[in-house]
Amino acid sequence: MTQPFSSALGPDAGRPMKIALVGDWFLPRLGGIELQMRDLALELMSEGHAVEIITGVPGADRVDGIKVIRLPGPRLVGAGIAVTPGVFKALRGLVRAGGYDVMHGHFGIITPIAHDALRFAAAERIPAVATFHSVLRYYDLPLKLLDRTLGYSRWPVRYVGVSSVTAEAMRPLVGHRDIAVIANGIDLGWWRRPAEPSPGRATRPVEFVTVMRLEKRKRARALIGAFADALAGLPAGCARLTVIGDGGERAALERMVASRGLGAAVHFAGSRTRADIRDALHRSDVFALASRLEAFGIAALEARAAGLPVVTLKASGARDFLRDGADALLAEDDAALSRDMRSLIVDQDRLMRLTEGARTTPEGVDWTSIGPRYLAEYRAAIQDAAAAQPQRPETA
Repeated sequence: MTQPFSSALGPDAGRPMKIALVGDWFLPRLGGIELQMRDLALELMSEGHAVEIITGVPGADRVDGIKVIRLPGPRLVGAGIAVTPGVFKALRGLVRAGGYDVMHGHFGIITPIAHDALRFAAAERIPAVATFHSVLRYYDLPLKLLDRTLGYSRWPVRYVGVSSVTAEAMRPLVGHRDIAVIANGIDLGWWRRPAEPSPGRATRPVEFVTVMRLEKRKRARALIGAFADALAGLPAGCARLTVIGDGGERAALERMVASRGLGAAVHFAGSRTRADIRDALHRSDVFALASRLEAFGIAALEARAAGLPVVTLKASGARDFLRDGADALLAEDDAALSRDMRSLIVDQDRLMRLTEGARTTPEGVDWTSIGPRYLAEYRAAIQDAAAAQPQRPETA
């Protein structure tokens, strides 16, 4: 095994580390985990650390200057999930030979590569951190069985959840182990709306916007239904909803919009670049989301960073960075979500108060805060692994 270039020297904050970020999903597949891994790698590299990404997604061996190792082997048709032994054999060989100071696994709902990497790191006493990006609610029994079978709660691993909601849902898997809550990071300055006068409110509709993958889990159907109910009895043209994103639900959602006569009020913009999304946020008034199982809500945070008030469900992980009644409205259910949306259409004073509250800068979510928190977890993992090593007898 190649000698790590900092582990042997101790977790000195002034020394660089070699870090493996391991995840089933990465670019060019597009999603929250993929972009967080990319941005975290860039942040770590900017601090002088060597970072390699190990993933199961085919693609280029360099992404934005980051070295990406793509695991070979077939995937489950239609899902892209690794299922063959060769994939995991290649993974273990890479981790064993990589000389990494720390391995950082990134977990979603079904991520066998990340789980196998964590299991291997635990067995080999490789310092490891595990970040869970998805809410594992309703999986309590299988998670308990997984822990009982493989021993997650006994592994020398540092566990992280991206929100308090995620951390709570991890309990059946990790038992009473400590779980650090580290938010997803963004570049606050890049998302911020330019300081310029906004158009007059009285002469234009209230512009709602949402950004999501159009899949059932994200509940775009519930959001559009809540918006339709909010418009009931109000003048035509008083509000619009722009839906940014694509996915398997789009055709059904478009039929739903047509059947409810919402064609002039709901616009499907499709997939857009980050710059396009930022521009759309800057042109909008309110960000809306109806996800119940939102582990964090990175799109909501980006909207909040752009100066938009957010309307969403209280069950979402976004509650960690939103302030109900100050820069957001956090609804108990879909009916309350609809009432909140309607209130922002008919009550201009309430909309302006929330908009004023959203002009403040969210705290603790910029990469300048998130990067150091992960580096602290890495160094703690290195210390934990060193403490667990058998002590050599002293020689005379």
